[in-house]
Amino acid sequence: MSLSLDEPPPAAAQAKAKAERSLPNVKIFQNYYSDEQQELIDPAFVPHDGRKNARTDYREVGLFLRMFHSGLYRAANYTGIVSPKFQGKTCMAGEDFIRFIENNPGYDAYFINPYPCNAYYSFNVWTHGEINHIGLMVVAQELFDRAGLEFNISRMGRNSLSTVLYCNYWAGNESFWQKFMELHVRLLDAVDHLPEAGRRRLFTLDPRYPDPVPMLPFIFERLFSTLLHMDPSIKALGYPHSREYIIRSGSGNLDEPMLCKSFIDIIDEIDRRGEYDARDRQVFRALERLKRHLLDLRLDLWYRPK
Repeated sequence: MSLSLDEPPPAAAQAKAKAERSLPNVKIFQNYYSDEQQELIDPAFVPHDGRKNARTDYREVGLFLRMFHSGLYRAANYTGIVSPKFQGKTCMAGEDFIRFIENNPGYDAYFINPYPCNAYYSFNVWTHGEINHIGLMVVAQELFDRAGLEFNISRMGRNSLSTVLYCNYWAGNESFWQKFMELHVRLLDAVDHLPEAGRRRLFTLDPRYPDPVPMLPFIFERLFSTLLHMDPSIKALGYPHSREYIIRSGSGNLDEPMLCKSFIDIIDEIDRRGEYDARDRQVFRALERLKRHLLDLRLDLWYRPK
């Protein structure tokens, strides 16, 4: 299945522009999965019943599919759908995220990464994934190849704070939604046509990962940042975190703030230069190995017999 991205004829474009002017500028939906969660919906967001997700094995991917195929993504000039944990993870009220979007016009997508610290010990979203889920890049590349996508994951460039995101905390315009979902649909179609052995690799739970989740969602949560590399014409703006927030934003792991605090100035200087030569890559590879070693130590303690 493919989605047409062709430009509409002039008359249709004028009608579309008129319709957009009558739409609200930003509308962000927030999922809930129980009656108790519904009571915690941010007042700036629109409640969305996530219990109707038809593809629970794909996690949030199924929600994106519903929103896209129903046309709900056209409910405003910029729309998004976030999890019930948005406030807890971002430490931000919904109205503040919407204000950030409205105060910075002219972009195709806006996002907030609750864990910017990740960008300070990994080169991009895929090398980060390889730290936590060994073999992820090989499995993802096989899926990209089967989908007919001419993109080499191992050669993808840097994901600095300007492009790094691992979750669905974003809002995009219609053009972004179409490109984002075309990528999803092509990959999902490839998943559906995989041989049994290939599907098993995507849906087998990782026994060493604390949250029992298969490989597939970890591929799809990296597509936002990947798409920004695949299509440089997309203009995206990330929420600018303070230095203090970045350092303390490790996802519940004590080693991440330590790594970030120790290397934040070095990595910021590398990103400022934007060259990413052999010496820069060597810095990231060393940090990735260190992070993997620390993760192994923590998992060994976690699973050590009591």
